[in-house]
Amino acid sequence: MENKDNPIIGYSAFILFEECYEYNENACYIADSPEFLKEFLEGASFNIKDYRIDTIKLNDILDDYGCSCGEFAMEPEALKRFKHVEGLTYTVEPYDSPFNYGEPDLFVVNIDKKNDSEVDKEYTITEILESFRIFDGVYKREQIDAAVNFKEEITPHLIKILETVLADPEKYASDENLNDNMYAVMLLGHFKEFASHKVIFDLFSLPDDLPDKLFGDITTSNLPVILLNTCGGSIELIKSLILNKEADDFCRISACEALAYAVVEGYVSREDVVTFFGTLFTGQETDEVSDFWGLMAIIVCNLYPEEIIEIIKQAYDDELIMPGMIPYSEFEDALKLGKNKCLERLKIDLERHSLDDIHGSMSWWACFNPNIGSDSPQPAAEQGPGLGLGFKPLLGESKFFSSSTDLKDDFYPSDNEQTSSKSQKNKKKAKKKKRKQAKASKKKNRR
Repeated sequence: MENKDNPIIGYSAFILFEECYEYNENACYIADSPEFLKEFLEGASFNIKDYRIDTIKLNDILDDYGCSCGEFAMEPEALKRFKHVEGLTYTVEPYDSPFNYGEPDLFVVNIDKKNDSEVDKEYTITEILESFRIFDGVYKREQIDAAVNFKEEITPHLIKILETVLADPEKYASDENLNDNMYAVMLLGHFKEFASHKVIFDLFSLPDDLPDKLFGDITTSNLPVILLNTCGGSIELIKSLILNKEADDFCRISACEALAYAVVEGYVSREDVVTFFGTLFTGQETDEVSDFWGLMAIIVCNLYPEEIIEIIKQAYDDELIMPGMIPYSEFEDALKLGKNKCLERLKIDLERHSLDDIHGSMSWWACFNPNIGSDSPQPAAEQGPGLGLGFKPLLGESKFFSSSTDLKDDFYPSDNEQTSSKSQKNKKKAKKKKRKQAKASKKKNRR
């Protein structure tokens, strides 16, 4: 839907360190004013200085800027502004019963994905592919829906796009206008298309930083699930990528994560994967100075590391794993937690990173939302490409698995560049406001 006025609806809090928007349960929180937003944040687990206040306009909401599937928690004045917009279909209900029978101070708004003002358009496959090819800053929602409807017919064309990239990767890497490879790899991951697995494997096995130049943060934030979804139950190419010393280390770590997810899907046993990972702490797997072992250790820890705990101890002694990345106490905590609990949480983490909602996985990328936060103070350092790995070391039960945690930012803040957690009760408002932080905001800075 287009709205020329694109009015301001309210204000949302963006967590700079975690690259997330503040939630009220499952709804992205929109306050009446910056002052009321700061009041709401008083009970949060982060310091107010860790937030950026973003001005939220109508089009941001329609684009699902906070990746909340059209669900928003609006304060009264924000809701009034939203209601002035015509042509939208939505439901509104109070968040909970007001105190002293007064007016509710928070409302949950659910927006229909298709509104009366939207006109369905039939696209040909040629039109869909053409819309994907050149980047123009607009998220191709309708064309993606059409591609899903033409799944069988369009799949060979999407695979062909990736094969074209593989034939001349430097061409795509050097031309920032070419963008159809991004749509192709995400749609094929969404389709769980086995026929695309080999070319995806080949692309992310390219040497040096070519995968990052071609696919940006997809190499870390989405690649694990893409590899899992397209492997058809066969993990051999995933293991081959992990063992490929010529491939980018972060692509190899994403393959490690995919292999861990394969345990959840029943493609391979946990014991086999843990034993395999145990062979990769010799110090010969990559360059001497690398984060490879520390990042892999986080994944091993979350798989329940009982069988290779002595190998892990030796890796610390050999300084392959840096305690600053994951302290050894996290492994002790994992063993105390137990295998079943670890695997249960691993399953939850996979569900959080699912590509089933293709729009939820793509529409909020920064390249499609350049104006969010443009009138708000920016961090001291410009945000750079991030590492959106879903695994996080055990930092206490509430943080066992976070939503797309940016490990690179966690351990190297100077790179400045995604966690779901329940925050404290907001006593000042005298009601429970359980916040969950969702994947949001800047995912991919244009190359």
